[in-house]
Amino acid sequence: MKSSMVALTSALLFMISIVNPHVYHAAQILFAVAFTVGALIVDSFGCATLIALIGGLLHSTTSIIGPLVLPLWLVRGATADALLKALGVYGSRPHPALRAAIAMAASSLATGAFQYAVMVRALGLIPEPPLLLVLAIFALASSSTFVGALIAVKVVNRLGRALRWYT
Repeated sequence: MKSSMVALTSALLFMISIVNPHVYHAAQILFAVAFTVGALIVDSFGCATLIALIGGLLHSTTSIIGPLVLPLWLVRGATADALLKALGVYGSRPHPALRAAIAMAASSLATGAFQYAVMVRALGLIPEPPLLLVLAIFALASSSTFVGALIAVKVVNRLGRALRWYT
């Protein structure tokens, strides 16, 4: 079941990432919900990184910047894994909503900071936006990820009780 959940989540995240540029990143909350649900259902260290690796590999085949997309996905997955483990979310029943949301929002911020540092500052692939715009983008992304993760944890906890995933 865990491997099929990883595959399904990765495929769903790939589909969301394909639609995302066309809706001006309004799908960030959908990405957060799907990613959090997948990581919490699998509920083991390394699953978020594996989900991100597969999703990133799929997305890198369709992106105009190709292989440069994969490190962004890996930063998100590795950061989420590390924080979910450090905050005691993995293995806890029911999952603590606030700690999971903090972990996912922080992984979103880390990904955004990495993307900004590499794509804008180091490689110059994207023109330098005004600082206020960068801060607004970071705030919007992290807050929508936080809300999406809260929703996801509530869903996983309810389904877990109803379907007896855990007692």
